[in-house]
Amino acid sequence: MAVVAISRLPTGPSRDLVLLKCTMRSAVQLGVRFRVSGAQVETENLETLPTPLTGALQGAIQSGLLRSYLGADDQDEEAINYAADLAVEPVLVEDAPSARQAVRQLIRDMNECGDLLGVDIETSPKPDCGQLRPWVHINVDGSVSSHQPEVKDRAGLSPHTATIRTIQLHAGGRRAFVFVGIAAQVIVKSHWLRRQRLAIHNAGFEASFLLHLKYRRPPFRKASGRFECTAQASGLLTGVGFGGSNRSLATAAQNFLDLEIPKALQTSDWGAERLSEGQIAYAAMDAILARRLWDRVEPELRNRDRWAAYELQRSAIPAVADMELRGLGLDREEHSRQVDQWSRELAEARRAYHEMTGHLPPSKPAELREWVVRVIGEDQVHSWPKTPTGEISVETKHLKRLVHVASARPVLDILARAKLLSTFGASLAEQINPVTGRLHASYSISGAKSGRFSCTHPNLQQVPASRAPAFKRCIVAARGNVLVGCDWSQIEMRAAAWISGDPALTRVYAEGRDIHTETAARIAGIPIEAVTKEQRQAAKAVNFGSIYGIGPRSLSENAFATYGVEMSTPQAKIALDRFFAAYRKLDEWRANNFDDCMARGCVKIGAGRVVEASWEPFGLSFPQCSNLPIQGICADAMLRAISWTYSRLNRSDIRGGLVACVHDELLLEVHEDDAGHATLLRTTMIDAFVATFPGAPSNNIAEVKIGKTWADLK
Repeated sequence: MAVVAISRLPTGPSRDLVLLKCTMRSAVQLGVRFRVSGAQVETENLETLPTPLTGALQGAIQSGLLRSYLGADDQDEEAINYAADLAVEPVLVEDAPSARQAVRQLIRDMNECGDLLGVDIETSPKPDCGQLRPWVHINVDGSVSSHQPEVKDRAGLSPHTATIRTIQLHAGGRRAFVFVGIAAQVIVKSHWLRRQRLAIHNAGFEASFLLHLKYRRPPFRKASGRFECTAQASGLLTGVGFGGSNRSLATAAQNFLDLEIPKALQTSDWGAERLSEGQIAYAAMDAILARRLWDRVEPELRNRDRWAAYELQRSAIPAVADMELRGLGLDREEHSRQVDQWSRELAEARRAYHEMTGHLPPSKPAELREWVVRVIGEDQVHSWPKTPTGEISVETKHLKRLVHVASARPVLDILARAKLLSTFGASLAEQINPVTGRLHASYSISGAKSGRFSCTHPNLQQVPASRAPAFKRCIVAARGNVLVGCDWSQIEMRAAAWISGDPALTRVYAEGRDIHTETAARIAGIPIEAVTKEQRQAAKAVNFGSIYGIGPRSLSENAFATYGVEMSTPQAKIALDRFFAAYRKLDEWRANNFDDCMARGCVKIGAGRVVEASWEPFGLSFPQCSNLPIQGICADAMLRAISWTYSRLNRSDIRGGLVACVHDELLLEVHEDDAGHATLLRTTMIDAFVATFPGAPSNNIAEVKIGKTWADLK
């Protein structure tokens, strides 16, 4: 592979471009490939061309014509012009003396513009960790294709497989400094940086890379300065959107600065030997915008009473970054055994359907819709749940209505096993980090509307506890370590009692009674001691459904979908009526809170988070108004628990730390000799509960368990 440095922007006359197109056509036919790497063009097989073709291409490379032909100059110009519009000059800093000089200028800028420092980093995969960047697609006629391959490599996002390539700093002056190479190392390792007040968009990303440098003291502690996260702030002011889309820098800049930022260079080759001027401008831009965004969002957070919620979310960022870095151990052998078992069960379900019907089982959405119509009959199609586009819904929770139909059982089994295999099958093992040999999930703090975490790569919030109860045996502690788990007991029901002030529901927890058994007895009209395991399971669906504003029909669906309990719609209505006959104050709160939400145009949640009606495509619903305040205040409790646990672990001698947060459970992995200190986790989770729900009964709220696998903790 040849790498040739080029000058920046010259473009040839039209005749040269025509000749270059012809040359490219011949070169591609003879197996030559091209890609842009920063300020350079990389080629493959160039030396195999006839001498005239080689000379022509080398001339185009040296003149900059080929880089321009490949579209790189257009991307550079977009970023360069944008930086010019911001009236800030991007300055590249490459050595230690220049870094120190830049810091002196930044200090002067902060003295004039305020003590806030905008920060951003760009990262690149370590050698042998990332995938080779894709070659440019060239059409058969030699022109550049309009459809280019996407860069999907995630190696540059993990501190285990990537390094900090650049760090950008802007203090509000006329310059933004982009530090690379030795200069970047000087800044990243400096105590000066950790003493500053920083504005960062999506600060968790930067925190994970700084934590990975294994400082003696974790970055972003109050004693070492403070950081602000404009991503968390913007989500509180405009909503998180779908998958956190509203918290992206592009959306935040549009919403608060009325700026539409170019993103073409976001996935450019930051590991290039020499960065282009466009990359330098793009890198500087993110630090500039982070600082300007904070100046806009801070007063809004305070004026709109969302500052307390922001502080809660911000406080969890270092803890979550550390948790992501530690990751979880996966027993590959046990996982492979379970995946093989799921595959056999899928094959068996397919065979059962074929033997029962004589047809191949439906799998694609269109086939499932045809199957539903055959099963329910054309005359019932009008009453079947529909998608927003008006098609018959084939969501599993709706298909489970057909559980009484013989062929539905194998269909549901097929869908369940197929989902299990696609989510937690072989693809899970592929997400093991090649450096650590562990799974490192990505958590989005308050990524859900309620304020709950969302999680990807893998999504630990959807661990198949009911579909595959044995799955947690795959999550293991490293040799010499143990897992320590602690979760809250029925925190959402407790939250409902506290929010509504329902005296009867509060007494259940104050007296240590079992709400599920009592509800089961009340529904069935039998003594508590006569309640069966199956009846108690059915009561869970009623209890949790009731506090979330569920109706009889949805309860009927949810009872089977979540708990495997068959309950008709009339039975569900009776169950709900009997529940609210016992807890009238909770029912009153739901109605009154819904009216208040409609009048305000938003749902108020916990410490100050909101969901505004204008953010919802169909406005606010009764279930949302019942659900979000309860889930949201539980999210506040978890944010406190995770940040306090992290802080207390740092002050202790315990060897280990947080490795997972799943719903209402925190998971530590510690040295087996330190397992006796597990009370720290229980005490912290109790403290977080008491701080979030002052006056609420806290007896039996949290329990700690220890084991070598996650399954051992249950």
